[in-house]
Amino acid sequence: MNHKEFEKAYSLKEYSISPFWFWNDNIEDEKMLEQLAIMHRIHADAPIIHARSGLINEYLSDDWFERIKTAVTYAKKNDMQIVLYDEDNWPSGNCNFTLTKQEESREHHLEFHCRSIKKGDTYHASTADENYLNITLISTTDGDNYSGNTEDTYLNLLSHSDKDGNIVYTALKSGLLYEVILKVNAYEPFGKFCIDYLSKDAIQKFIESTHEKYYTHFKEDFGKTITAVFMDETRFFNAIPWTKELPAEFKRRKGYEIAPYLPLLIYDSKESALFRYDYYDVISDMYREAAFQQIYDWSEERNIKTTGHLLGEESLASQVRFNGDIMRQYAAFHIPGIDHLGNGLGSLDAKICVSAARNYGKDRISCEAFGASGWDMEYEDMIKISNWLFQQGINYIIIHGFYYSIREERSKDWPPSYFYQWRYWDSMENYTKMASRMSYMLSGGRNEADLLVYYPVETFWTHFKPDFTIQTCYFKEGPNIKDDTAEKMDREFQYLCSMLMNKNLDYDIWNSDAVSNFKVLNGKLVNILTSTSYSVVILPFVELLPEEVTILLNEFLSQGGTVLNYKSNDIKSVRKSGKHPLEAALTSLQEDKCIALGHCNEVIEESKKHLKPSYEIIDGESETYRTQMNYPNRIHDPYLHDGENVFGIGITRYLKDGRRIYNFTNYNDRDEYVRVKLFSLKPPVLYIPETGEEKEVQQYSCNNNETIIGFNIPKNRTYFLVEELD
Repeated sequence: MNHKEFEKAYSLKEYSISPFWFWNDNIEDEKMLEQLAIMHRIHADAPIIHARSGLINEYLSDDWFERIKTAVTYAKKNDMQIVLYDEDNWPSGNCNFTLTKQEESREHHLEFHCRSIKKGDTYHASTADENYLNITLISTTDGDNYSGNTEDTYLNLLSHSDKDGNIVYTALKSGLLYEVILKVNAYEPFGKFCIDYLSKDAIQKFIESTHEKYYTHFKEDFGKTITAVFMDETRFFNAIPWTKELPAEFKRRKGYEIAPYLPLLIYDSKESALFRYDYYDVISDMYREAAFQQIYDWSEERNIKTTGHLLGEESLASQVRFNGDIMRQYAAFHIPGIDHLGNGLGSLDAKICVSAARNYGKDRISCEAFGASGWDMEYEDMIKISNWLFQQGINYIIIHGFYYSIREERSKDWPPSYFYQWRYWDSMENYTKMASRMSYMLSGGRNEADLLVYYPVETFWTHFKPDFTIQTCYFKEGPNIKDDTAEKMDREFQYLCSMLMNKNLDYDIWNSDAVSNFKVLNGKLVNILTSTSYSVVILPFVELLPEEVTILLNEFLSQGGTVLNYKSNDIKSVRKSGKHPLEAALTSLQEDKCIALGHCNEVIEESKKHLKPSYEIIDGESETYRTQMNYPNRIHDPYLHDGENVFGIGITRYLKDGRRIYNFTNYNDRDEYVRVKLFSLKPPVLYIPETGEEKEVQQYSCNNNETIIGFNIPKNRTYFLVEELD
């Protein structure tokens, strides 16, 4: 890292911003080349070619590939890069909704019917009418009180069918009757029903129909001019996804049959928590292995990278509803990413993705930013969102978007266009240079955070009950969270994470799937891929904890590490093998060595006691303030970040090339002066992203192994304070 590279970072291709280049009209070489030249002139040197609504050329036709060839040839001659977008519109995986014409390739899902049945009632059903996976009568000795206690009995009525599939059963007890039916939506030609993301065969067809065609045409350019492929908006369309391979995979991974337990996905019993854990764990792994790992492996073999984002990134509820476990999916991206729509800021979508990327040792994290902000989007708002994304750990900006055309309805496609049609176009070169410098500064090193917040997705699974009345919502408010415990947990987890950020107590969120990448060393929990070490682990709202996490935390506690149990007690361990009670006794967390806390403010204050900061703000703003600490009780699809805001001074730290980089971002609409005490005698310097300047700090004094400095941060801008380490 040096000042010259920082200043000229916009000339380094790896730090260029990537505009979504919307091919949304009749694409002609002359206009296309003019637009590429404009991009190159402002240092937007890695466009993502994105087939979009309004496209007249036939997608993936010979004409399409001729146009791609023209773009690749120009990029090659001008030292630019091309990133491929893998779909016509979105979501990825359907190949312009041709693959989903085949029912076997469409997402399958479970439909649940529940009714009360009285003793003596007769039940009729026929397996010829529906594809029943389970028909169970749940009875209890308590009569009509179905409390999920150990007295519940389960009667499989499918075993009562005759040779023609007819079921006639007269109830010997009152109970609840559950029917679990396998369904698949009818084909629709655009925009709704998705590929089966749990099926390796379905995704392999997607690779053959799309990726292989690009490789056939441009094999020599892969890994050179063509550097990456973008995957967009994948999701579970229906609440409880299913695939034909699931029964066999569940049996192989968990050791027991899935079908008899399916009612427990919505019925509460003493067994439901462990079964829900097993179900969501399996589909989360299958999702990653089929939808992302196959494309990751294909791309790696051809020397390009994968990036993109998933639907439902904002909250625990949306992450689970649309992805099972969103954090583990990011392991199968070279460059994990998010989508941040609208002109607001302050949510957790970036923090979740960035944390996962760090947990898996990935350096670059992308964000598709600024879309759906409207034609009245201000340049200064764009800067503020960008600065906030960088402070969260994003270091690769994808602009949504540069529109080939804004003719007719094209101007209404999640606007604005940030291309030459935008009223602030004259400022775009300044932005691309600034963003490149920030990408350069915040890549190739590691975050410095002392706190690790556990991602309590396993516990959330046990309480989550999806709302079956709404599928993928398509720009409407999503379904409410059905379970009160899940709703409270989702809200309070967001609040805790937001409060930590407000107090500039930087942290990463730790997911159990990445536990093998961590070890205990000298009383710290250390990420062995990045060397980041953590002195405090926060367990929020945890009831279930995978045994491998429990074992590691017990070792951490035995070496003097600090574990804060925030509203977590009587934590039970679970085994990924599914043999929770069948093997030797599970390892228990040593909760007597943890610090039990019941209020968010207690977590903040207790964390501070165990941290050794490298700086102290002695004058000026020292915190940020969010206008929205958590989302209302609903799942968002997709979510527009409007009306959210952040104020104050944000401070994060980054280590790179023997230097500590302090990111000071002023979110206020006025300049702010800060005096900072650094616990070092090395005089720091300021790096200014907007201009590329390096400045000495004019006001500083040194004594007693401390340096006190003061400097002014302009409104809505980021300054990097850089100090050399011993």
